[in-house]
Amino acid sequence: MQFWALIVDSFRESLDRKIFWVLIAITLIIVAVLASVSFGENHVSFLLGLWEVESDHYSPASDDGRSHIIGLAVYMLTFALLGWAGVILMIIATAGMVPRMMEHGAIDVLLSKPISRPRLFLLKYLAGLVFVFLQATIFVTLVFLVMGLRWGVWVPGYLLSIPLLVVLFSYIYCVSVLVAVKTRSTPAAILLSLAAWFVFASPTNALQLFETFPAFKEQTRLYQSMHVLRWVFPKTAEIPYFAARWSTAGTSIDMFPESVMETGNPTDWEQIQRARELEEQELEKDPWTSIGSSLVFESVIVFWAMVSFTRKDY
Repeated sequence: MQFWALIVDSFRESLDRKIFWVLIAITLIIVAVLASVSFGENHVSFLLGLWEVESDHYSPASDDGRSHIIGLAVYMLTFALLGWAGVILMIIATAGMVPRMMEHGAIDVLLSKPISRPRLFLLKYLAGLVFVFLQATIFVTLVFLVMGLRWGVWVPGYLLSIPLLVVLFSYIYCVSVLVAVKTRSTPAAILLSLAAWFVFASPTNALQLFETFPAFKEQTRLYQSMHVLRWVFPKTAEIPYFAARWSTAGTSIDMFPESVMETGNPTDWEQIQRARELEEQELEKDPWTSIGSSLVFESVIVFWAMVSFTRKDY
């Protein structure tokens, strides 16, 4: 009952501050734009035919052509949702929950109830994740229905983006909560959690750069340091690949027809092939090892924040 009361309280806060409705409005706009897309004989129409894009390499009318184009759409939606847009919106929406709870008056009421401080903190932390879960469920489910009912392609694996988004968000949310407890500042929580996200993703991105351009591996200490940091930090950059793999979205290189890429410089073609191989390696990584090791880091940060919250003098 205490957990449910905190969830209800968090939603009331978001409704009062119009955050919930802003996120719903953004979701409906994106879904409406996707629903306005249709496929012709040799073109793709957007905004109910107001804008048409000719397709010289894929025929939208054919099953293979449409599947390829929709696969690219799923890829871009997956990486937009799990790569930056969705997570940034959720960080902004939830960053103020803990600072508002710690305001004088609000925290006095909560501490007067028969609930321990550690339990109060953990329940509030979980309430933030539940809020994100609801928003992710609404968005992903609506997009899933658009792809199936409007485009005629059902991608059940895309629904796994819901828990993956929550997991990815939790990697960053733990930092947001820690900063909120230490500073009681919503702007600081937003800015430092975004900075932490950049730091968490840097080792994986750096290692991909090392593999794409082997000459960089001559920087031995830097290369080894990136390997160590990759295992220590949450692996935020790997979550979108798991979503793309389970939704059979392919790789970013699949956006370009081979007939186009083969006409370019042979050296460029080799780098493109190498990039494809690296993406395929990311797609084949074990998700449980990645997520499990990341949750260990998250647990340490949450414990630190909980201890700090418990010891504060209100």
